[in-house]
Amino acid sequence: MKEKIGELIKVFTRVVTTIFIIASIYMLVFWGTERIFSALDILGILLIGIVSAICIIPYMSDKEYSKKGLLLLNILYFFEINIVSLVVGFVRQWFSFEHISTVICFELVIIVVYVIVSLINYKIDLNEANEMNKKLNSK
Repeated sequence: MKEKIGELIKVFTRVVTTIFIIASIYMLVFWGTERIFSALDILGILLIGIVSAICIIPYMSDKEYSKKGLLLLNILYFFEINIVSLVVGFVRQWFSFEHISTVICFELVIIVVYVIVSLINYKIDLNEANEMNKKLNSK
């Protein structure tokens, strides 16, 4: 149980950190140095991080998934994160449906954050698997 909570915290931290980095760059490029994060913006980002961590729970089960099952889980996870991000972004007025270009840019930001976090998770999981294999082979 302790390991699973640790994993949820890792996912939360990676998602929130990546969002802050990408959002800061995005804001700097499109609004310059005048735009700042409000407390509600920060809470919105934290909410996205919490939902990202909660939605990863099905991956933590001991059940073995087929390739199709794992692909379906990944697609479902992306849509869950996407929906939450769009709702939070709309409520916080991070984009406007009146200006479709802002919706497209926001969606691209969601995709970039998802890909970066997925690559970080993949790289860390790969390193952990390699370490475990080294320990098994050395015995």
